[in-house]
Amino acid sequence: MSVRLPVFPLAPASGDGADLERLATRLFNADDLKTEELDDRVVARSGSIVLELDRSSGGIWAADEKRLWNASETPSLVPEERVYGVAGELLGGLDVLPRFDADAPFALMQVGLGGTHVATRSNGHSARRRLDVQARYGVAVRNPGVEGAPDLLPVVGGGGKFTLTLGDEGRPVAYYGLWRPAGEAEIVEALDASDAEARFAALMNGVEVADARSFLAYYAAPFSADQPLLTPVYVFSAGIVVDGKELPARLVTIPATELGPQPPESKPQPPRYGQPGRLGALAPRRGARAINPFEAGTSWIGLSGGLAGSQANAQGFVDGLAADGWNVNFNWGDGNAWESDWRRNDDTWVDAADFVFYTGHADMNGWVLASPDDGSLTFTEVGGAPATPGDLWGQQDLEWMIIAACGPLQDELLAAGGGDVLARWDGAFDGLHTLMGYGAITFDNTEEGKRIVKYSKQGTPLIDAWFRTAQEIQPSTNGAGAPDGPDVWVGAMWVAKAGADPRSDHLWGHGSVSPDPTSPTVLACMWTTC
Repeated sequence: MSVRLPVFPLAPASGDGADLERLATRLFNADDLKTEELDDRVVARSGSIVLELDRSSGGIWAADEKRLWNASETPSLVPEERVYGVAGELLGGLDVLPRFDADAPFALMQVGLGGTHVATRSNGHSARRRLDVQARYGVAVRNPGVEGAPDLLPVVGGGGKFTLTLGDEGRPVAYYGLWRPAGEAEIVEALDASDAEARFAALMNGVEVADARSFLAYYAAPFSADQPLLTPVYVFSAGIVVDGKELPARLVTIPATELGPQPPESKPQPPRYGQPGRLGALAPRRGARAINPFEAGTSWIGLSGGLAGSQANAQGFVDGLAADGWNVNFNWGDGNAWESDWRRNDDTWVDAADFVFYTGHADMNGWVLASPDDGSLTFTEVGGAPATPGDLWGQQDLEWMIIAACGPLQDELLAAGGGDVLARWDGAFDGLHTLMGYGAITFDNTEEGKRIVKYSKQGTPLIDAWFRTAQEIQPSTNGAGAPDGPDVWVGAMWVAKAGADPRSDHLWGHGSVSPDPTSPTVLACMWTTC
């Protein structure tokens, strides 16, 4: 059946330093801003207040860096029923939310309350509290007449959403917003659902798929991306079966027209053969950083798992660190991403690097890897507690780990059935500082690796850089049920003790780094909605 869908020309939202000044005054009561041009951004600062206007997209990021995601605060928060009222009063005079007429092809919706949570455990005592509340808005596209689709089609991709974060006594602590103004639509030929299903099946060739479903949406690119057209996509969700166990796949978008964003081209790696360690690499030398200062590595599941974005996602991570003088120890994908690198031979691979990035498929229990050994790394394989048995991540080099997938930081605090992340992953910390990831199903993309490095190199603490990265790339919701949705949560788990607290770790060379928190006395995890 022939389908025709509208495609909208886009232009970056207009804005300049004056817009940032108005936002700073209204939201943060900040004055005496110091404004400068950096790359393609206008950046304004006043004390702990920072505001950025992205020239290429028109997106705005603003935060009180002293209070945003501050795990030490115990704020008095606005009651949930008042959040959108407070947000409306604050944003009403700023003209930052788009306004659409009743007959416009777009609508602005309240997505639902978000927020930031923190869970801690120390000496057998557990505490869980909320650090902020978030009024979240999203742009939707009115159904142009596609039978079976809802009246409003969601916008995915990181653009088309707005969040105002309220802290103690309702004071704003952050704002994020991005919408490129759209022009008059052109109606073009598009795929119908069956054609999209065939393309998804081709992408998942060789993967055992369970319960594949799709919905129609529009794709709005995140910050720092030039996007001339707003185009429709089919979003596919599915389970994949690995070693007889089903886990959620990252959501995949299939362009619904020839004008949409095309999947990146991936190149297969030559196979690995019998490599127990890093060929030609020296043993880690923590005291000789001037000679061999910092080391990074990536493991990723790409086309072998139906994910077109993973290879470029991982490459962005290592390219960004290499440009900062880091050594790239390994960049293994698909059949080369061996599970043994993470466990049996971790001393020569994962734990021989300072910073490791994984992207692929995961759930709360672990993430997919390749043989030899089994096809995944699970929490049952990392030990029952920190330093038990004591020879895994961080015992040698590893400080920070990112799992850019659909987990593994689900928790009962976020959604029913999420379990207890502090009990599940405490055995990963044998000197490891921070485990960063998600607490929900997420979208495949090419951006996370390079974006976390970009913000970290600007001096942003690693956890904050990861949270901002996720908020700019992932949508607010994913359409899934508990424990993997419907809200998309980004998270970070860390451990601490007296004299060693990695919560505010920076990338090596760009700020302070905690001593290794071996034999920790505190377990903590923090999450915020995307």
